[in-house]
Amino acid sequence: MALPVLAHQPPTYAAFPLVVGQTMDHPLISNRQTAVVSGTLPYTTELRSTGYIKGLYITYYGMGSDTHRARVQELLETTELNAIVMDVKGDFGWLPYSSTVQTALDIGAGNRPMIRDWAAWMQWFKERNIYTIARIVVFKDDPLAAAHPEWAVLDSASGGVWHDREGLGWVDPSREEVWDYNIALAVEAAGLGFDEIQFDYVRFPTDGQISRATFAVENTQENRLAAISGFLGKARAALAPYPVKVAADVFGYTTWREDDMNIGQQIETLALYLDVLSPMLYPSTFADGLPGLPEYRQAVAFPYEIVNKSTLKAVERLKAANPTLEVRPWIQDFSDYAFDGRTYTPADIRRQMEGARQAGGRGWLLWDPRVKYTAEALVSAQPVYPPNPQGQVLVLEYHLIGEPEERWQRTPANFRADLERLWTAGYYPVNLRDLAAGDLSMVPAGKRPVVLTFDDSSIEQFRLLPDGSVDPACAVGILLDFYAAHPADWPLRATFFVLQAVDAPERILFGQPELAQQKLRMLIEWGMEVGSHTISHANLAESEAEEIKRQLALSQAGLEELLPGYEVVSLSVPFGAYPEDERLLVGGLYEDKLYTYQAAVEVSGGLVPSPHAPEFDPYHIPRVQAIQSELDYWLEAADAPGVYYVSPGE
Repeated sequence: MALPVLAHQPPTYAAFPLVVGQTMDHPLISNRQTAVVSGTLPYTTELRSTGYIKGLYITYYGMGSDTHRARVQELLETTELNAIVMDVKGDFGWLPYSSTVQTALDIGAGNRPMIRDWAAWMQWFKERNIYTIARIVVFKDDPLAAAHPEWAVLDSASGGVWHDREGLGWVDPSREEVWDYNIALAVEAAGLGFDEIQFDYVRFPTDGQISRATFAVENTQENRLAAISGFLGKARAALAPYPVKVAADVFGYTTWREDDMNIGQQIETLALYLDVLSPMLYPSTFADGLPGLPEYRQAVAFPYEIVNKSTLKAVERLKAANPTLEVRPWIQDFSDYAFDGRTYTPADIRRQMEGARQAGGRGWLLWDPRVKYTAEALVSAQPVYPPNPQGQVLVLEYHLIGEPEERWQRTPANFRADLERLWTAGYYPVNLRDLAAGDLSMVPAGKRPVVLTFDDSSIEQFRLLPDGSVDPACAVGILLDFYAAHPADWPLRATFFVLQAVDAPERILFGQPELAQQKLRMLIEWGMEVGSHTISHANLAESEAEEIKRQLALSQAGLEELLPGYEVVSLSVPFGAYPEDERLLVGGLYEDKLYTYQAAVEVSGGLVPSPHAPEFDPYHIPRVQAIQSELDYWLEAADAPGVYYVSPGE
């Protein structure tokens, strides 16, 4: 059934009349050209480049709190955050500012403003180049339903306005009068200077006595999709003269479901009218886990996987429907309410962020309705350096961690001091495989990548104590402790080159071969990398071709057998002694074992050329040996202007 054509007066959006097909010179945007608004073809004029959005949300009531406003502004000034979502129409239908939209005036929606000086409020964000997003709760609108019951979802039992589980009235998603009110608010928000309009609750209701909810049209999937897409299409046309992006929030399961979930949200259909789709990927809302993946049934225990796999689903599905669409998920910064009540740690929050990034998401938005937010989960804004993606990179080479300080041994205290020094100077650890692939997109803007490598897999690098805990004095224990203190600024990233058959037992698989598989799994689950150091620390320059292939093939195969599904791609060449035929490092065949490597490191050599530079060779990556004199020299050299790689951001 097609949606009815409703006979009512055409709307006036934010005091600027809009006529479909009219050419407009917008009075509020001085640098804009005229735009033709089409009623059928989505059209958007030039927009501010969003880049990689890292945002947080402040509620309608939060904007009325000096404490909450100050908290949000402090985080925006001192961390990696670069965007804010704020309620323009909140969950209860109230507006935080004094609107000029006639319907809002008629129903008193703006009678409870939270911000008295709206211009000054917005100017604060503009001065700091903060991307501003106006959240508009669309069809959950108690004041509008009460004032206009003829536009509301009706209760078949009482004949009056239907209310959800919270006791709030909803308006009918098929009513164009409702569309026009929300579009008028969206246009007003665009005129107020927002960069993006985000529609939330752009759906049919889901909780309460749903069986008693009645609408102006038959409640079928066809009509639900027509209502939601009709609203978004009309909103997009109305917003076309403004430099704003159009976004919508959708349930997390919509990224997995092909139908509309009985709420009018089918992402391929909605994508036609959007610039941004923000699925709500809070693990606590995935009560049934991930479809077809029973291992993630306890969704709250898998923050990375829930966000990563759901974002990936959305990105893949929407390539054909709208290839320019940005998928930017909401992620969880609040305690669980559906599973075991756990409080999400900074590490849990970072895992969600990383899950979105690795899946092709174009940023993330933090949701915490308490407006408290976990600052420890956010990368500090200081120190920050001007972007320099053509600069060089430091790859550090460690061996033993123990007493006393020697040529190939760093004391635990000095290793901790190294980490503190690097962190203080704005370095950010990455794995060698990321550098070799030229993918440093995980490094926050203004930070400097560094690679920590460990040769020989000695027990001093990774020791498990009898109770199963990690020895706090070994390298991994120190890394874990430092990460716990700096979970956002210093992720668990390091590359360990492992030996499997040498004369010294303490160097075989970290000196505890009976725990080898457990240790290797722990490393990669934490986010670190396992690489090859050949089987027995062979001098490849003095070896025959067949022995070289044996060393490289069996080392890779042995590690991958211990780590099913994991690919070993990095190699540390023992002694820095390269074979005469260096093609053997890239790949080859030994008996029935095919091997390939993507990177090889040397023993010394200084800084590495940028992975974007033509002289970068992933099979000749120099390193700096982690002794005090070498560290002092190269870290001082790295501080010279223009020398070091500085990330431009994701």
